[in-house]
This record gives sequence, structure tokens and C-alpha cells, in this order.
Amino acid sequence: MRKFEYANKLLDLIWDKFEALAHPVRLKIILALIEEPMCVCELSGYLSEKQPLISQHLAILKDSGLVEAKRIGNRIQYSISDVRIVDIIKLMEDITIKKLKELVDVQEG
Repeated sequence: MRKFEYANKLLDLIWDKFEALAHPVRLKIILALIEEPMCVCELSGYLSEKQPLISQHLAILKDSGLVEAKRIGNRIQYSISDVRIVDIIKLMEDITIKKLKELVDVQEG
């Protein structure tokens, strides 16, 4: 039998990242920031959400290390901290689409 190799602390850190992505607004923010860095006001308009809500979710994403903030003049611009998050989101999209296709095939068959 294989020995479980992950330390609990590492699992907690990994879970923090997944938990940060586990809200539709935060996922939308990540997808928007993949296109280009934006400030809260730009994200608010782009996602049609109120600025305080965007700010709350950005704080969670920043705390998890998924986004970073950089002051530019009187604005704070947010960007993806590691573009490999795109690969994870794409993988989850592919898995979801595959499962949906399987469900449609079962219903039609």
C-alpha cells in the first residue's frame, strides 16, 4: 500500500486556493483578470457587480495568493499572480463539458 505523502499543512494550503475559487464571483474575477489587469472600478463595470462586493472577493483572492495588487497612481490594479491558474480552470471546464456530454448521451440513448 502506498504511503500518503501530503502533509496536512500542504493540503490546507492547496484547499485555500480551491476554496478561493469556489465562488462564482471570484471565478468571474479570475477570468476577467486573465484578459487584462484591472482596478476594482473596472472589474465592477465589467462584471456588473457592486464595487464593495468586488473588493471583498478580491481580498479573498489576494489572501489566497491567486491575485496580486499593484498601486498605479491613486488606483490599485489587480492581476493574476500565476497564469498557470488558467490551466486549472481550463481543465475543470474540460472535465465539466465532458460530463455534460455524457449526461446528454445517456438521456438521448
